[in-house]
Amino acid sequence: MTLSDLAPRRLAPDLTVRPLGISSGTSRWAPSASQPQDARLLDGLRRALNAGGDDDGVQLLDTADSHRCGHAERLVGKVLKEHPGHRAQVASKVGRVQGSAPHPYAGPRVRHQLEQTLENLYLDQLALYTLESYDFGFGDRYLDPVVEQLRALRDLGQIRAIGLRSPGSRSSERSIRRFLDLFDRIRPDVLWTQASGLLPLVDLGGGEDLGAFAVRHGVGLVIASPLAHGVLAGGRVERALAAWPGTAVDRGAVASAVAHGLAPLGGRFGSSPQDLARVALRSILQRVHSAVLVLGLGDEQQHRHDHGLLGRPLSEQELAFAEAVFARVRSGLFKPEERAPSVEAIV
Repeated sequence: MTLSDLAPRRLAPDLTVRPLGISSGTSRWAPSASQPQDARLLDGLRRALNAGGDDDGVQLLDTADSHRCGHAERLVGKVLKEHPGHRAQVASKVGRVQGSAPHPYAGPRVRHQLEQTLENLYLDQLALYTLESYDFGFGDRYLDPVVEQLRALRDLGQIRAIGLRSPGSRSSERSIRRFLDLFDRIRPDVLWTQASGLLPLVDLGGGEDLGAFAVRHGVGLVIASPLAHGVLAGGRVERALAAWPGTAVDRGAVASAVAHGLAPLGGRFGSSPQDLARVALRSILQRVHSAVLVLGLGDEQQHRHDHGLLGRPLSEQELAFAEAVFARVRSGLFKPEERAPSVEAIV
């Protein structure tokens, strides 16, 4: 492969973006997480938005209304307002913030929340609006009205694509069945999930993973947390463990085991955060040619967020080596009978 594999990728009709986008983060907004300093996140957003110039496609910027009840959206909006000529396409989510409504999807709640999200972001349109929760009320009473609202918003040009959150690699069979049912009923334009070398794309049955499923159905795929919450860029393992409840009793021992398990990557590709990140990101991008990765702006991560981070392509031998390393680390993290929280439980 050549650097042409970094050409903009089509997520949906009339929505094409760079293969590497940015995110306001996932695990940082968990209730149990220590809240990040706004100044650090704002600085990271500014650097990421400025990276890469204007000649290599539009960048996707991913956030969610549930990240401290719109606080992340407002931080993103502050930076976008500072850059009136920006070319970012912004994605957000709905389905967890209830407000004063009886349910996050009740009545015109989705439309009202979109209006608030657009105000938070200083935008007139979202590139992607993703349904974040699978709870549509008793008997799915809100599902059909929500789908009608989203399609109307897309027709009106307030959103460009409808998204649906997808299960993670260790989600329950029940969660996977629920996803497949909702996919058939909603017919989204884009799927959103979290995946990395440590938590690969979910197998949906018959050996077909989410990437192949997206290609077969002609929908886009956004993958968040591709660096496993910073672990695959030399970050602290504890942060990732906080996002995977139940993975360890002795977190210090697991952190040491993960660091030891990933050491062969440093021996072959280099041990700097940039070297490790390149391998982790390319391992996904070169296997899932339709995917767009959104990279969280960790407070401790100072590496670049443009194509320079991705560097040269990996050979097939290098890809196989990296996957073997990731597989060994996964086998130590999760026992075969363990199941991580379903898609509903991860933030």
